[in-house]
Amino acid sequence: MEKALPVKELNVLLVGSNSSRKYLVGNIILGKQAFKSDVTACCEQGEGEVCGRRVTLVKAPGWLRGYHLCNTPELFKTEAILSVTPGLHGFILVINAEIPFKDEYEKTTKKHLQHFFGDKVWDHTIVVFSHRGQIDQETIEDYIKREGAPLQSLLEACGNRYHVLCDDGTDNNEKVKELFEKIDDMVAKNSCYETDSTLIESAELKRKEVDKKAEELRLQSQQQRENLRNLVTGQ
Repeated sequence: MEKALPVKELNVLLVGSNSSRKYLVGNIILGKQAFKSDVTACCEQGEGEVCGRRVTLVKAPGWLRGYHLCNTPELFKTEAILSVTPGLHGFILVINAEIPFKDEYEKTTKKHLQHFFGDKVWDHTIVVFSHRGQIDQETIEDYIKREGAPLQSLLEACGNRYHVLCDDGTDNNEKVKELFEKIDDMVAKNSCYETDSTLIESAELKRKEVDKKAEELRLQSQQQRENLRNLVTGQ
């Protein structure tokens, strides 16, 4: 089978729960400390020249592992939906391989991704397992088998596309190159992800509502401080 033509300017979105270590995977891919944490309310972006390509990674806000969609703050949902940029080549769904992947994790992961990006998200997603040396490429199939139906079902939804990146201080250049080749194959087969205008419009309206509420609270707090100051000064 011939290799797919490489995408010279790669545009990818990092998604996953707040315990997935998206930030570590992003740093490994870019070869620098572009991200500091998974627990952020807003999107973060990192760029760099990697393996002869211009790579742009956007890290979307995550969700609490195992928590239902209704427990995820509206701001996080809105920011995740609006993190998609035109010409997005795909999603990297990061899973922390050091934590058992239970049935509720599969359900919440699917619920969140479909809410954020629609049903077609699965055609454009590759799973990347993050770890610190506990597993390696030779044993990843054993790990998937051991985790059982929940993880296997999620991988099937993603077309059984997966990869492993290890944060143990070793050189990951070849691993990153292999990941890019898998993304190339995915793009050649399924093209780029096309944004759902309905999802975007709904998210933009919700963002305006959140901004309006925040401004109302700010003005209310400001008025309360002024009233208190007037009471103290006798005005």
